[in-house]
Amino acid sequence: MTEPEKESEKQQGLSKEAWTAISAIAVALIGGIVTIFVTIYKPSPSPSPSTSPSQSSTISSSPSETTPVPTVPPSASVSAQKFSQALDTVNIDFSDSKLRDHLDNPFSNYPQFAEGCLKLLNNQRLKKKVYFDVIFWNYTRELGGKVTSDSPDGDLNTNILKAAMVKAYNTRNGSNALSFGDIVEPKQ
Repeated sequence: MTEPEKESEKQQGLSKEAWTAISAIAVALIGGIVTIFVTIYKPSPSPSPSTSPSQSSTISSSPSETTPVPTVPPSASVSAQKFSQALDTVNIDFSDSKLRDHLDNPFSNYPQFAEGCLKLLNNQRLKKKVYFDVIFWNYTRELGGKVTSDSPDGDLNTNILKAAMVKAYNTRNGSNALSFGDIVEPKQ
């Protein structure tokens, strides 16, 4: 073997596993940065319409007298609230409620991914609750950190999404479902 041939063998690049790890780290870093940005720059809530400016200074702020926090923060858009409600009807929730905020984040792939999950389930729902973020993790891990797989219309890869849902379902529910059909039922 000549010297240039030996040289080219050494320069093969990173393995698929290394790229997957790098992609996962990048996704985690971006998610962390977005979370920090959203936390720091969260708009302050405006007084409720029934409260006049003179009354707002007399409202108590003790935890026992405050109203409960809604599932989706008031700053979330209507589309984020609709996504959240639609996902809930198909038994998809979040491992951390703060992750719901990403449904309204233009820098996140969560809105597109939520649409894909809802489109796949159509008139069905999962038999038991499954975490959205775990489905997302399983899906993107399979695609090397991407949400779409070279689809010209931006649709999700149905087979990979089904496998990601089955894996997330088994993880959360301690089951051994083998196929997508094992974890879904008609909507009631």
